[in-house]
Amino acid sequence: MIKMKVILAFLVIFGVHSIDAFLTIRNNSFYYGEDRVFLSGANIAWINFAEDFGSGGYAKVRSSYESAIDDISSHGGNVIRVWLHADGRWSPKWDKDGFATGEDTQSLIDDLGLMLDYAASKNVFVFITLWTLEGTPKPMMHLYYQEDRLQSYLDRVLKPLVVALRDKKALAGWDLVNEPMGSISQTQVDPNPCYDTTHLKDSGAGWAGKTIDFRLVLKLINWHADAIKSVVPEALLSNAENGELLTTNVCEKCRDHYTDECLIGAGGRANGTIDFYAMHSYTWEGRFAPTSPFLHNFDFYKSKKPILMQEFSTTITESHNASWNYRHIYEGDYVGIMSWQYNQWGKWVDTKESMFEGMGAIRNLTSHGKINIKL
Repeated sequence: MIKMKVILAFLVIFGVHSIDAFLTIRNNSFYYGEDRVFLSGANIAWINFAEDFGSGGYAKVRSSYESAIDDISSHGGNVIRVWLHADGRWSPKWDKDGFATGEDTQSLIDDLGLMLDYAASKNVFVFITLWTLEGTPKPMMHLYYQEDRLQSYLDRVLKPLVVALRDKKALAGWDLVNEPMGSISQTQVDPNPCYDTTHLKDSGAGWAGKTIDFRLVLKLINWHADAIKSVVPEALLSNAENGELLTTNVCEKCRDHYTDECLIGAGGRANGTIDFYAMHSYTWEGRFAPTSPFLHNFDFYKSKKPILMQEFSTTITESHNASWNYRHIYEGDYVGIMSWQYNQWGKWVDTKESMFEGMGAIRNLTSHGKINIKL
Protein backbone atom coordinates (compact mmCIF):
# COMPACT_ATOMS: atom_id res chain seq x y z
CA MET A 1 0.00 0.00 0.00
CA ILE A 2 2.81 2.38 0.89
CA LYS A 3 4.58 1.50 -2.36
CA MET A 4 1.43 2.27 -4.33
CA LYS A 5 1.09 5.66 -2.63
CA VAL A 6 4.67 6.49 -3.55
CA ILE A 7 4.00 5.58 -7.18
CA LEU A 8 0.84 7.68 -7.27
CA ALA A 9 2.68 10.65 -5.78
CA PHE A 10 5.34 10.31 -8.45
CA LEU A 11 2.69 10.32 -11.17
CA VAL A 12 1.07 13.46 -9.78
CA ILE A 13 4.32 15.36 -9.40
CA PHE A 14 6.08 14.42 -12.60
CA GLY A 15 3.23 13.40 -14.88
CA VAL A 16 2.88 10.35 -17.05
CA HIS A 17 2.17 10.45 -20.75
CA SER A 18 0.69 7.75 -22.91
CA ILE A 19 2.87 7.05 -25.91
CA ASP A 20 0.36 8.67 -28.27
CA ALA A 21 0.15 11.92 -26.26
CA PHE A 22 2.97 13.67 -28.06
CA LEU A 23 5.13 13.59 -31.16
CA THR A 24 8.43 11.68 -30.93
CA ILE A 25 11.46 11.06 -33.15
CA ARG A 26 12.74 7.64 -34.16
CA ASN A 27 15.17 6.85 -36.97
CA ASN A 28 15.09 10.44 -38.27
CA SER A 29 11.30 10.35 -38.61
CA PHE A 30 8.37 11.69 -36.61
CA TYR A 31 6.19 9.16 -34.82
CA TYR A 32 2.86 9.51 -33.09
CA GLY A 33 2.37 6.39 -31.03
CA GLU A 34 3.46 3.52 -33.26
CA ASP A 35 2.69 5.37 -36.48
CA ARG A 36 5.29 7.13 -38.55
CA VAL A 37 3.78 10.48 -39.48
CA PHE A 38 4.51 13.18 -42.02
CA LEU A 39 3.49 16.74 -41.25
CA SER A 40 1.78 18.59 -44.07
CA GLY A 41 0.34 22.05 -43.64
CA ALA A 42 1.04 25.76 -43.51
CA ASN A 43 2.28 28.63 -41.43
CA ILE A 44 -0.38 30.83 -39.90
CA ALA A 45 2.34 32.82 -38.11
CA TRP A 46 0.19 35.66 -36.79
CA ILE A 47 -2.97 37.66 -37.22
CA ASN A 48 -1.77 40.67 -35.20
CA PHE A 49 2.03 40.53 -35.23
CA ALA A 50 3.37 39.51 -31.79
CA GLU A 51 0.01 40.24 -30.10
CA ASP A 52 -2.12 37.14 -30.70
CA PHE A 53 -1.61 35.47 -27.32
CA GLY A 54 -1.70 36.64 -23.72
CA SER A 55 -3.31 39.63 -22.00
CA GLY A 56 -6.55 39.33 -23.95
CA GLY A 57 -4.92 39.03 -27.37
CA TYR A 58 -6.41 35.72 -28.37
CA ALA A 59 -9.99 36.81 -27.84
CA LYS A 60 -9.52 39.21 -30.75
CA VAL A 61 -8.20 36.60 -33.16
CA ARG A 62 -9.61 33.28 -31.96
CA SER A 63 -12.19 33.01 -34.74
CA SER A 64 -9.49 33.67 -37.35
CA TYR A 65 -7.24 30.92 -35.98
CA GLU A 66 -10.09 28.45 -35.75
CA SER A 67 -11.19 29.23 -39.29
CA ALA A 68 -7.64 28.70 -40.55
CA ILE A 69 -7.32 25.41 -38.68
CA ASP A 70 -10.66 24.31 -40.18
CA ASP A 71 -9.45 25.18 -43.67
CA ILE A 72 -6.11 23.42 -43.35
CA SER A 73 -7.67 20.32 -41.79
CA SER A 74 -10.44 20.05 -44.37
CA HIS A 75 -7.93 20.26 -47.23
CA GLY A 76 -5.81 17.40 -45.89
CA GLY A 77 -3.31 19.28 -43.74
CA ASN A 78 -2.26 18.20 -40.26
CA VAL A 79 0.05 20.94 -38.97
CA ILE A 80 0.32 24.69 -38.46
CA ARG A 81 3.03 26.99 -37.12
CA VAL A 82 2.27 30.08 -35.04
CA TRP A 83 4.51 32.82 -33.61
CA LEU A 84 4.27 33.68 -29.93
CA HIS A 85 6.41 36.55 -28.58
CA ALA A 86 8.12 37.46 -31.89
CA ASP A 87 9.96 40.68 -30.89
CA GLY A 88 8.56 40.88 -27.35
CA ARG A 89 6.45 44.00 -27.81
CA TRP A 90 3.32 42.44 -26.25
CA SER A 91 4.49 39.41 -24.34
CA PRO A 92 6.12 38.62 -22.02
CA LYS A 93 5.56 41.55 -19.70
CA TRP A 94 8.72 43.34 -18.53
CA ASP A 95 9.44 45.56 -15.54
CA LYS A 96 11.32 48.85 -15.94
CA ASP A 97 14.67 47.04 -15.69
CA GLY A 98 13.89 44.47 -18.37
CA PHE A 99 13.09 41.51 -16.12
CA ALA A 100 10.16 39.31 -17.10
CA THR A 101 7.50 39.70 -14.44
CA GLY A 102 5.44 36.61 -15.19
CA GLU A 103 2.21 38.56 -14.79
CA ASP A 104 0.93 37.42 -18.18
CA THR A 105 2.12 33.80 -17.96
CA GLN A 106 -1.28 32.41 -17.00
CA SER A 107 -2.99 34.30 -19.80
CA LEU A 108 -0.46 32.88 -22.27
CA ILE A 109 -1.18 29.39 -20.94
CA ASP A 110 -4.92 29.92 -21.24
CA ASP A 111 -4.80 31.36 -24.75
CA LEU A 112 -2.43 28.77 -26.18
CA GLY A 113 -4.40 26.04 -24.45
CA LEU A 114 -7.58 27.11 -26.21
CA MET A 115 -5.85 27.14 -29.58
CA LEU A 116 -4.16 23.77 -29.00
CA ASP A 117 -7.36 22.13 -27.85
CA TYR A 118 -9.19 23.34 -30.95
CA ALA A 119 -6.35 22.16 -33.19
CA ALA A 120 -6.47 18.73 -31.53
CA SER A 121 -10.19 18.50 -32.21
CA LYS A 122 -9.35 18.93 -35.90
CA ASN A 123 -6.35 16.54 -35.80
CA VAL A 124 -3.88 19.34 -36.47
CA PHE A 125 -0.45 19.59 -34.83
CA VAL A 126 0.98 22.98 -33.79
CA PHE A 127 4.56 24.28 -33.67
CA ILE A 128 5.00 27.36 -31.48
CA THR A 129 7.76 29.78 -32.48
CA LEU A 130 8.96 31.89 -29.56
CA TRP A 131 11.15 34.67 -31.03
CA THR A 132 12.32 35.99 -34.38
CA LEU A 133 15.52 37.55 -35.73
CA GLU A 134 14.41 38.17 -39.31
CA GLY A 135 13.89 41.75 -38.10
CA THR A 136 15.53 43.64 -35.26
CA PRO A 137 13.71 42.54 -32.05
CA LYS A 138 14.16 45.72 -30.02
CA PRO A 139 11.76 45.00 -27.11
CA MET A 140 13.54 41.75 -26.19
CA MET A 141 17.05 42.43 -27.49
CA HIS A 142 18.40 42.71 -23.94
CA LEU A 143 17.87 38.98 -23.42
CA TYR A 144 20.84 38.31 -25.69
CA TYR A 145 23.13 40.43 -23.52
CA GLN A 146 21.86 40.23 -19.93
CA GLU A 147 21.88 36.77 -18.40
CA ASP A 148 19.81 37.65 -15.33
CA ARG A 149 17.03 39.10 -17.51
CA LEU A 150 17.11 36.03 -19.73
CA GLN A 151 16.92 33.74 -16.73
CA SER A 152 13.93 35.67 -15.40
CA TYR A 153 12.07 34.94 -18.63
CA LEU A 154 12.99 31.27 -18.55
CA ASP A 155 11.89 30.86 -14.92
CA ARG A 156 8.79 33.04 -14.83
CA VAL A 157 7.37 32.51 -18.30
CA LEU A 158 8.86 29.73 -20.40
CA LYS A 159 9.13 26.90 -17.87
CA PRO A 160 5.60 27.36 -16.46
CA LEU A 161 4.24 27.63 -20.00
CA VAL A 162 5.94 24.46 -21.18
CA VAL A 163 4.84 22.50 -18.11
CA ALA A 164 1.24 23.68 -18.36
CA LEU A 165 0.98 22.69 -22.04
CA ARG A 166 2.93 19.44 -21.89
CA ASP A 167 -0.16 17.22 -22.16
CA LYS A 168 -1.69 19.04 -25.12
CA LYS A 169 -1.80 16.42 -27.86
CA ALA A 170 -1.65 19.00 -30.64
CA LEU A 171 1.63 20.51 -29.41
CA ALA A 172 4.21 19.16 -31.86
CA GLY A 173 7.15 21.15 -30.55
CA TRP A 174 8.83 24.45 -29.79
CA ASP A 175 10.64 26.52 -32.39
CA LEU A 176 13.05 28.76 -30.48
CA VAL A 177 14.26 31.58 -32.75
CA ASN A 178 13.09 32.29 -36.29
CA GLU A 179 15.81 32.98 -38.90
CA PRO A 180 18.84 34.11 -36.87
CA MET A 181 20.62 34.58 -40.20
CA GLY A 182 18.74 37.87 -40.58
CA SER A 183 20.66 39.37 -37.65
CA ILE A 184 24.07 37.74 -38.11
CA SER A 185 27.12 39.48 -39.53
CA GLN A 186 28.89 38.18 -42.63
CA THR A 187 32.28 39.26 -41.27
CA GLN A 188 32.47 37.94 -37.69
CA VAL A 189 35.89 36.35 -37.22
CA ASP A 190 36.29 33.76 -34.48
CA PRO A 191 38.90 31.00 -33.97
CA ASN A 192 36.02 28.65 -33.16
CA PRO A 193 34.20 27.73 -36.39
CA CYS A 194 30.93 27.49 -34.44
CA TYR A 195 30.88 31.28 -34.09
CA ASP A 196 32.84 32.42 -37.15
CA THR A 197 30.54 33.72 -39.88
CA THR A 198 32.96 34.77 -42.60
CA HIS A 199 31.72 31.88 -44.74
CA LEU A 200 28.49 33.89 -45.14
CA LYS A 201 30.15 36.57 -47.29
CA ASP A 202 27.80 37.67 -50.09
CA SER A 203 25.05 35.40 -48.75
CA GLY A 204 22.59 38.13 -47.76
CA ALA A 205 22.99 37.45 -44.04
CA GLY A 206 22.32 40.41 -41.76
CA TRP A 207 19.40 41.78 -43.78
CA ALA A 208 17.67 43.00 -40.59
CA GLY A 209 20.23 45.81 -40.41
CA LYS A 210 21.48 45.23 -36.86
CA THR A 211 23.69 42.25 -36.11
CA ILE A 212 24.27 40.23 -32.94
CA ASP A 213 27.35 38.21 -32.01
CA PHE A 214 26.46 34.72 -33.20
CA ARG A 215 27.81 33.20 -29.99
CA LEU A 216 25.15 35.15 -28.06
CA VAL A 217 22.41 33.90 -30.36
CA LEU A 218 23.52 30.30 -29.90
CA LYS A 219 23.78 30.86 -26.15
CA LEU A 220 20.19 32.10 -25.97
CA ILE A 221 19.05 29.05 -27.94
CA ASN A 222 21.06 26.75 -25.65
CA TRP A 223 19.57 28.27 -22.49
CA HIS A 224 16.02 28.09 -23.88
CA ALA A 225 16.43 24.47 -24.93
CA ASP A 226 17.95 23.49 -21.60
CA ALA A 227 15.15 25.25 -19.69
CA ILE A 228 12.48 23.40 -21.66
CA LYS A 229 14.20 20.02 -21.38
CA SER A 230 14.71 20.52 -17.64
CA VAL A 231 10.95 20.50 -17.06
CA VAL A 232 9.64 18.48 -20.04
CA PRO A 233 12.44 16.20 -21.29
CA GLU A 234 10.30 14.75 -24.08
CA ALA A 235 9.56 18.14 -25.70
CA LEU A 236 10.73 18.41 -29.31
CA LEU A 237 12.80 21.49 -30.11
CA SER A 238 14.13 23.13 -33.21
CA ASN A 239 15.43 26.42 -34.50
CA ALA A 240 14.06 27.90 -37.70
CA GLU A 241 16.84 28.85 -40.10
CA ASN A 242 16.86 30.40 -43.54
CA GLY A 243 18.39 27.84 -45.87
CA GLU A 244 21.25 25.39 -45.76
CA LEU A 245 24.19 27.72 -45.07
CA LEU A 246 23.92 27.55 -41.27
CA THR A 247 22.38 24.09 -40.90
CA THR A 248 24.38 21.73 -43.14
CA ASN A 249 27.93 20.97 -44.28
CA VAL A 250 27.21 20.16 -47.91
CA CYS A 251 28.75 23.17 -49.66
CA GLU A 252 31.77 25.44 -49.40
CA LYS A 253 29.74 28.20 -47.76
CA CYS A 254 27.74 25.78 -45.59
CA ARG A 255 28.50 25.15 -41.93
CA ASP A 256 26.23 23.54 -39.37
CA HIS A 257 26.23 25.93 -36.42
CA TYR A 258 23.42 24.16 -34.58
CA THR A 259 25.27 21.00 -33.64
CA ASP A 260 25.16 19.87 -30.02
CA GLU A 261 28.81 20.90 -29.71
CA CYS A 262 28.20 24.45 -30.95
CA LEU A 263 25.12 25.05 -28.84
CA ILE A 264 26.56 23.62 -25.64
CA GLY A 265 29.85 25.40 -26.25
CA ALA A 266 28.05 28.73 -26.61
CA GLY A 267 25.81 28.44 -23.56
CA GLY A 268 27.39 25.82 -21.36
CA ARG A 269 24.13 24.00 -20.59
CA ALA A 270 24.32 20.30 -21.35
CA ASN A 271 20.67 19.71 -22.29
CA GLY A 272 20.42 22.79 -24.48
CA THR A 273 20.31 21.14 -27.89
CA ILE A 274 17.75 20.84 -30.68
CA ASP A 275 16.08 17.63 -31.85
CA PHE A 276 15.54 18.39 -35.54
CA TYR A 277 16.32 21.03 -38.15
CA ALA A 278 13.61 23.41 -39.34
CA MET A 279 14.73 24.68 -42.72
CA HIS A 280 13.38 27.48 -44.92
CA SER A 281 13.99 27.42 -48.65
CA TYR A 282 13.15 30.20 -51.09
CA THR A 283 14.42 30.95 -54.57
CA TRP A 284 16.60 33.92 -55.48
CA GLU A 285 15.99 35.42 -58.92
CA GLY A 286 13.84 32.42 -59.75
CA ARG A 287 16.36 29.72 -58.83
CA PHE A 288 16.97 27.57 -55.77
CA ALA A 289 20.43 27.35 -54.29
CA PRO A 290 22.15 24.16 -55.56
CA THR A 291 21.84 22.65 -52.08
CA SER A 292 18.11 23.33 -51.61
CA PRO A 293 15.95 20.45 -50.31
CA PHE A 294 13.77 20.92 -53.38
CA LEU A 295 16.71 19.64 -55.44
CA HIS A 296 17.72 16.77 -53.16
CA ASN A 297 16.40 14.05 -50.88
CA PHE A 298 17.06 14.01 -47.15
CA ASP A 299 19.98 11.58 -47.39
CA PHE A 300 21.96 14.15 -49.41
CA TYR A 301 22.64 16.09 -46.21
CA LYS A 302 23.96 13.11 -44.21
CA SER A 303 22.17 14.65 -41.25
CA LYS A 304 21.97 12.89 -37.90
CA LYS A 305 18.71 14.69 -37.16
CA PRO A 306 15.45 15.01 -39.14
CA ILE A 307 14.79 17.99 -41.40
CA LEU A 308 11.42 19.75 -41.55
CA MET A 309 10.73 21.97 -44.56
CA GLN A 310 9.19 24.63 -42.36
CA GLU A 311 8.85 27.51 -44.83
CA PHE A 312 8.68 27.72 -48.59
CA SER A 313 6.41 29.24 -51.22
CA THR A 314 5.29 27.52 -54.40
CA THR A 315 4.66 30.99 -55.84
CA ILE A 316 8.40 31.55 -56.17
CA THR A 317 9.67 27.99 -56.60
CA GLU A 318 11.17 26.88 -59.87
CA SER A 319 8.39 24.42 -60.62
CA HIS A 320 5.41 26.60 -59.57
CA ASN A 321 3.69 23.28 -58.94
CA ALA A 322 2.36 22.83 -55.43
CA SER A 323 1.55 19.15 -55.89
CA TRP A 324 5.10 18.41 -57.04
CA ASN A 325 6.66 20.40 -54.19
CA TYR A 326 4.67 18.69 -51.44
CA ARG A 327 5.18 15.27 -53.02
CA HIS A 328 8.94 15.79 -53.46
CA ILE A 329 9.46 16.65 -49.79
CA TYR A 330 7.20 13.75 -48.77
CA GLU A 331 8.95 11.18 -50.94
CA GLY A 332 12.37 12.62 -50.14
CA ASP A 333 12.19 11.40 -46.51
CA TYR A 334 11.89 14.78 -44.87
CA VAL A 335 9.53 14.93 -41.89
CA GLY A 336 7.16 17.61 -43.10
CA ILE A 337 6.38 20.60 -45.29
CA MET A 338 4.68 23.90 -44.41
CA SER A 339 3.76 26.62 -46.88
CA TRP A 340 4.31 30.34 -46.17
CA GLN A 341 1.69 31.46 -45.36
CA TYR A 342 -2.03 31.10 -44.77
CA ASN A 343 -2.73 34.81 -44.25
CA GLN A 344 -1.10 35.73 -47.58
CA TRP A 345 0.68 38.79 -46.18
CA GLY A 346 4.03 39.79 -47.61
CA LYS A 347 5.82 39.30 -50.89
CA TRP A 348 6.88 35.63 -50.78
CA VAL A 349 3.59 33.99 -49.96
CA ASP A 350 1.43 31.26 -51.40
CA THR A 351 -2.19 31.58 -52.33
CA LYS A 352 -4.55 29.43 -50.30
CA GLU A 353 -5.45 27.60 -53.48
CA SER A 354 -1.82 26.66 -54.01
CA MET A 355 -1.18 25.40 -50.49
CA PHE A 356 -4.45 23.47 -50.47
CA GLU A 357 -3.51 21.87 -53.79
CA GLY A 358 -0.23 20.70 -52.28
CA MET A 359 -1.80 19.33 -49.12
CA GLY A 360 -4.49 17.59 -51.12
CA ALA A 361 -1.98 15.91 -53.40
CA ILE A 362 -0.43 13.90 -50.57
CA ARG A 363 -3.20 13.69 -47.97
CA ASN A 364 -3.85 9.98 -48.45
CA LEU A 365 -0.26 8.79 -48.84
CA THR A 366 1.28 6.47 -46.25
CA SER A 367 4.55 5.13 -47.70
CA HIS A 368 6.71 7.81 -46.05
CA GLY A 369 4.48 8.49 -43.09
CA LYS A 370 0.77 8.90 -42.35
CA ILE A 371 -0.81 12.32 -42.83
CA ASN A 372 -4.37 11.42 -41.94
CA ILE A 373 -3.90 11.03 -38.18
CA LYS A 374 -6.17 11.03 -35.15
CA LEU A 375 -5.06 13.07 -32.14
